[in-house]
Amino acid sequence: MRSQEPAQVSSKRVAHNVPGADFPEWYPSSSVVTAGPYAFTASMSAVDFATGVAPAASVSPGLPRTTGHPVKLQVRETYRRLSAALGAVGSSLEAGVSINQWQPTFRGDAVRDDSAQNAYVEHWEAWRDVAHAYIQGRNEFLIDDRPASCLLPVDRLVAKDSLIEIQLVSLLDDSGISKRAYAHDVHNPLGGYSVGMEAGPLLFSAGFIPTDFESGLHPNARVPQHIWYGNQVAAETAETLRQIRITMESAGADWADVVKVVLYLTPEGMRNLPAVEEVWQQNWPDSPPARAIVPVSGIGGVKGGNVEIFVIVARRDAGGDREVITAPDALPAIGHQVQAIRSGEFLFLSTQLGRSADGPLPAAVAAQDGLPFTRRALVDQVRAIHEDVAKICAAAGTSIENTVKADLYLTDFGDLATLFEVWPEPFTDGLPAAGFFEVPPGSLEVPGCTVAADIIVHCPQG
Repeated sequence: MRSQEPAQVSSKRVAHNVPGADFPEWYPSSSVVTAGPYAFTASMSAVDFATGVAPAASVSPGLPRTTGHPVKLQVRETYRRLSAALGAVGSSLEAGVSINQWQPTFRGDAVRDDSAQNAYVEHWEAWRDVAHAYIQGRNEFLIDDRPASCLLPVDRLVAKDSLIEIQLVSLLDDSGISKRAYAHDVHNPLGGYSVGMEAGPLLFSAGFIPTDFESGLHPNARVPQHIWYGNQVAAETAETLRQIRITMESAGADWADVVKVVLYLTPEGMRNLPAVEEVWQQNWPDSPPARAIVPVSGIGGVKGGNVEIFVIVARRDAGGDREVITAPDALPAIGHQVQAIRSGEFLFLSTQLGRSADGPLPAAVAAQDGLPFTRRALVDQVRAIHEDVAKICAAAGTSIENTVKADLYLTDFGDLATLFEVWPEPFTDGLPAAGFFEVPPGSLEVPGCTVAADIIVHCPQG
């Protein structure tokens, strides 16, 4: 049996705004939130929130070929800010266990082509160029035992000229916990990151994709195009989960102890969600994990892929536990997932949408149709999310105010200013560390909804 010394840290959640990595008052996020043994950073970029990309990260208009690579300039400034935020709360880049990176599909003044069903395929080369330069820049800051990693394209980032945003979960220096990277030949990524990272009772996986890293899509994830049999997205999902399970179990984890899954799907993946659900039920016939379904513009790691999956596992042999949380007064979970899972000091919620039990909020739909310029539909959806999250938190013995991390996905950044006004309403003791991303239009799992949230909440001990 494995054992791990308990964390010698305060159980209290604390939101921090760190000079050098802080946000203006109108931006609804803390720089970093600490809780238990972890520090959760906001999604950070090289933006100065006054004019756009900070001068230190900008290419000189007069010397564009000698100033430096635009992606690397932004990567360096972003990691400088992440380092400042983590250092101020007693952590570091080196203590990182899980990292998410986001790149935009549409930059500058580019207009989304909402009418082209497969328009995002055209952006593959641009995604690859950014990812290649990002990895080179990242390697200047993260040298050994790099965190488990996800790098995904969304439609837009908050600043129109941002090329990358980065968010980290890191161990606090006084946590008494050491991180441990692990790997398996079944999934051997070329990007130089850890396939998974153990940090106390929790295991954080990388974002797994259905590839063999040699020929593109893994043979198991390819559906013959000359016969009427098989579903491409289902095959990709099954192969991705197979690789994750082999890797997790080789590290001593139990598949039944998965507490949270983030399922990233392209527009084609979202259209095939019913087929994905069948695979999900085969993998977790009983007691499925909490699950956030996040629509993305594409899967950057493998051309033609539609699926990327990230999991968190609570290792029982390292003191982890897993409790399904059900709030009878909250909306039932959608599909084959639970409302939330509590593990130790943290509550992992499934996707939060401003919806009714039968679909989108009727009032929000009516407002969108009749009063589109008021943005009332977005306000109603966000407040419905607040209400449901509060009920689930109460059932778990915690409060929505203890939210440590929140990623918000909008289908239209025209609603962003309204989101910034209404999102902070329940947080009177410091804002969560947050990220805000635009995703493909009409892509959320409930048609008619325009905002979704992926949330982690702290559960104070004692």
